[in-house]
Amino acid sequence: MTPSFNNSKSSSSVLLVVLFVMLGVVTRTTTAFVAQKSFRGGRLSAAATRLWASTATPETSSSVVPRVKAADAKEPSDGQDVAIQGWVRTLRKQKTTAFVEVNDGSSLSGIQCVLSLADLSEETKKELDTVTTGCAVEVTGPLVPSQGGKQAVEVAASSLRVVGACPADTYPLAKKRHSLEYLRSLAHLRPRTNTVAAVARVRSHLAGAIHAFFQQSGFCYVQTPLITASDCEGAGELFRV
Repeated sequence: MTPSFNNSKSSSSVLLVVLFVMLGVVTRTTTAFVAQKSFRGGRLSAAATRLWASTATPETSSSVVPRVKAADAKEPSDGQDVAIQGWVRTLRKQKTTAFVEVNDGSSLSGIQCVLSLADLSEETKKELDTVTTGCAVEVTGPLVPSQGGKQAVEVAASSLRVVGACPADTYPLAKKRHSLEYLRSLAHLRPRTNTVAAVARVRSHLAGAIHAFFQQSGFCYVQTPLITASDCEGAGELFRV
């Protein structure tokens, strides 16, 4: 049940606390946001580099690594480290090398991260031992030309960190193709599949085009109350039909 604030002073205090927390988060993440948004094909623009250098402290300038989405990773980064954040689609380990395919939702294919076991730290090796299909990870390393033919670049990973663990024995999505009936029972995981992700992208573009057409024609989008047969949390008591 949604709580209500009857005291106006209490409500104002809560709003002030929320605003101060949001202000602190925005201040701490400005440098990383600028670096991430200004990254194009592995290179930072000159303007973004100057802004980053002027706003970053000596501690943050050496520790902040710009995040790159898989869809934007198209060219080598000339030795500059980037951060890839997403969930593990496939994991393949060999004697000297480990291959981790990470998908962040920006593209259907994801990006391959190659880890040379001899060059990894002990902490990264321990993290790699806990990596399973479906877990959330953050991989850091430069973008280099790929040795395979399926992608243009890959990440020569120097570090890996598990952000959210996932039990491999209970993870319901395998690498094989699943039926739509099965995916209907996995509402929280089905957007990770290529079929549902492609449908979501098509729906997003269609909805955006329709909204853009009517807004350019002078219409105003109004969110009216929904008429529904379900009565939950007092929604049926808002108005009468």
